[in-house]
Amino acid sequence: MTSEIQELHAIHMSVQTADLNMIGFSCEESMTLSCGLMNIGRGICSINIKPSISRIPKHSGSLYIEISRPYMKANIDLAPEEFLKTKELLIRTAVRPATLVLLLDKSLRVNLKGDLLIEKETNRNINDISWILPLK
Repeated sequence: MTSEIQELHAIHMSVQTADLNMIGFSCEESMTLSCGLMNIGRGICSINIKPSISRIPKHSGSLYIEISRPYMKANIDLAPEEFLKTKELLIRTAVRPATLVLLLDKSLRVNLKGDLLIEKETNRNINDISWILPLK
């Protein structure tokens, strides 16, 4: 690795919009976020967060990165308790946008300009997420 290339194990993004989706008569909930990338030069990420439906609630996530345009799509399943807590925190209005950090299973390479260096569409597993939420 040269000093002109950086390995990113986490992607930082600013939440621009957050929508709560309630589907069907049973009102199954999910959240859709539109985020701007902060530590990659340009691009957006669309994130779908939903409660896990497995018998043993678990967290999981995946990130799909397109090659033809600066666009990423993430799907995240949270245990129902964490989904509810996340929803309640995002519902609060704030003067600044929330920041979401996705911790990836394999690093991504960027150059000094922040351009993502990939040669084909790629997928990464999301090992963990963190939130930075403004208090005032």
